[in-house]
Amino acid sequence: VTAGGPREGPAEDRRQVEGAHAAEDAVVNAQAAGGGAQRVVLFLHVRPGLALGDSRRERLGAPIRANATPRHVPAVIAQVGDIPRTRSGKISEIAVRDAVHGRPVKNTEALANPEALAEFRGRPELALP
Repeated sequence: VTAGGPREGPAEDRRQVEGAHAAEDAVVNAQAAGGGAQRVVLFLHVRPGLALGDSRRERLGAPIRANATPRHVPAVIAQVGDIPRTRSGKISEIAVRDAVHGRPVKNTEALANPEALAEFRGRPELALP
């Protein structure tokens, strides 16, 4: 996932924030920004009792900038209550991508927690200018 430049997989971006104190789980998505452009969006499920404020967002972007490139730093870091997973426990990046882009999510019966997709649809911070 990148906003231009070298391609890096979602797992690499996610790995950069997994060690963060606040991070319980994360999923990275490339949001189509029009004209073939994309922007990186990081959805973060934080540990109980914590919230994702501006200073925590900045601290989460720092390891990505240091260990990847500035282009891999998410344009948006958004807190979610849960990350959609398949029944076998894998994060469903395709379901997140479809929900973010307002497309119907196929095969929701394969998800252990399809209700989690509601948090990825129509988020104000994902509105494009």
